[in-house]
This record gives sequence, C-alpha cells and structure tokens, in this order.
Amino acid sequence: MDTETRSMEMIPQRIVAEGTELSIIVPAFNEGQGIATFLEILFGVLRGCCARFDVWVVDDGSRDDTWQHLCAARARYPELRGIRFTRNFGKEAALLAGLRQATGEAVVVMDSDGQHPPSLLPQMLDAWRSGEAQIIAAQKAARPTDSRIERANAHLFNTLMRVMTGLDLSAASDYRLLDRRVVDALLAFPERVRFFRGMTVWTGFATKHLAFDVAPRIAGESHWSTAQLIKLAVNAITAYSAKPLGLVFRFGMLGMLAAFLLFLQAMYSWMTGIAVDGWTSMTVVLLFFGSANLLGIGVLGAYLAQLFDEIKARPEYLIKQELEATAPTHDG
Repeated sequence: MDTETRSMEMIPQRIVAEGTELSIIVPAFNEGQGIATFLEILFGVLRGCCARFDVWVVDDGSRDDTWQHLCAARARYPELRGIRFTRNFGKEAALLAGLRQATGEAVVVMDSDGQHPPSLLPQMLDAWRSGEAQIIAAQKAARPTDSRIERANAHLFNTLMRVMTGLDLSAASDYRLLDRRVVDALLAFPERVRFFRGMTVWTGFATKHLAFDVAPRIAGESHWSTAQLIKLAVNAITAYSAKPLGLVFRFGMLGMLAAFLLFLQAMYSWMTGIAVDGWTSMTVVLLFFGSANLLGIGVLGAYLAQLFDEIKARPEYLIKQELEATAPTHDG
C-alpha cells in the first residue's frame, strides 16, 4: 500500500449532500466562550439568505469545552457538522479538512471569533450568484480592535509577501467565498505545506473585493502571537518563492566583491610599505561575513524544512471525532 493510499485512509470521505448551495467552513481553537453566540448569529443570517447550506466547524485540538458546545448545538442546528482533531494541527490543516468535507457549490471560509461578520454573507452570495467572480474576498477596511504592534506586524508581513512572492495581500483576510471550481483547484494542489490566503490569490480566478470593518471578538483573546506570525511568514514565503535564495546568492557576490577590494588594499599597503592597523577592520569583516553565512544557512534550512515535510508525506491532520449528518455525537 503506497503512502498516498495510507494518507487518504486517515481522512474520512466527505458526506455527499446533493443540492447544497453553500458550505461554511469555520476553524475553531479554544473558542468555547463564544462559539455558541457565534453560531446563533451565523445561523440567523444563513436562514435568511440561503435555503440549502451546511456549516462545518473544525475543532483544531481545542483544550477547552469548544467540542462540548458543538455537540450541544447540534440538536438546535441540524445543518451543523463538526470535526475534532486529535491535537492542534494549525489553522491551515483545519481549512484543508473543511475544504475536503464541504459539498456546496460555493464555500465560505470564516473565523469563529466573530471578527468576520456573518452580516456580510448575503452580499458575498449575491456577488457570486451574479456570476461576476469566482472568488469573493472580504478585505479589512478598518482594524480598530488591533493594537499598534498587531498593525505593525500585519504591515510587515504583507510587505514581505509582496516583495518576496509578488502576492499583494494588503488588507486581505481568510474570510472569502470560493466557487466550487476554485475549491476543486485548491484540493488538487499536491503540496502539504499550505498557505490558504496566498493559494487562492495564486489561482488567478476572477475576484471581487468587499470591504468590512473588523469587529471585536465575541469572547476571549486572540491566539496569534508575533512568533506565530513570523513562522507563518517563513512558511508562506518559502512555499511560494525562491527569491530568498537569489538574495543570498547576490549577497554572496557582493561579499566577494568587498573581499576583492580589501585584497587590493592589502596588496597596495604591502607594496608601498604603509603600516596598517587592521584589527578593527578585520573584526568588522569577520563579524559581517560570519553573520551573513549564518543567515544564508538559515534560509537554506527553511527550504530544506519544507522539503522534509513534503517528503515525509504524513497526513496533514488526524480526526478524533465527528458530528455526523444524521444524528448528534456526544463526547464520551
């Protein structure tokens, strides 16, 4: 049995729901305080704008009572489906799991903390139904809830992505509607290291942007840290561009030029008998090129780490429990 077959066996086949127009994918991690309120708002909006829909909440290994709230909500919302991971595999894995399960002709990805307003869904559906675009991307018009550090981090991340990959993700969010053709294209991508936001832009399908103001969280605090954002940036850049490798090469060429000029200076000093005190300059040169070597090794290491993850060919996630389509499943 090959690796691909083993991997697929660990991923339950998606439930076929004929006639489903819209599927909602909601990754959730430690959202027990606010998930019930979020679902109430979400289903209130959906029942007013779509007759045939389902909602997939992917519990990404929450350590609180998120799954218990989902089980309790299943009796109230028959369109609710749920997947619970064995541990925290990350948001990208949760999105992939949701895309594999979703059967709607349109699929919307949104956060479970309330900062992606469900009230925007009717506009997204109308734009998609009109046929003017296959991707309806919600863009952040204002971020009043973000601190200065969070805004600076977002600006730096978007700048790095634009410079290193050519993808303009300014004001972009994961809140977007995808046509079934876009979903099928994303699922056909063979790589395991994924960056959902960048992948949807890369596909090149017609896109319409809708602006929204980021709302305050329903409850709790954000789980994103600066370290996690740095990790996401490294994964995203190395997954979409080889520019850092080119920069290391050019940096090396610049270093060789500088070394050649220093060699000429040394030869001139030797030939003319000029006494040169080179301790300071030598120390600076050693520190500079030593740091440059470490930087180059680090960049190469990031790409090797990507290759290592791809070669291992492990499943992107493992499922512990599911909320079935026919009857609620309770945590035992």
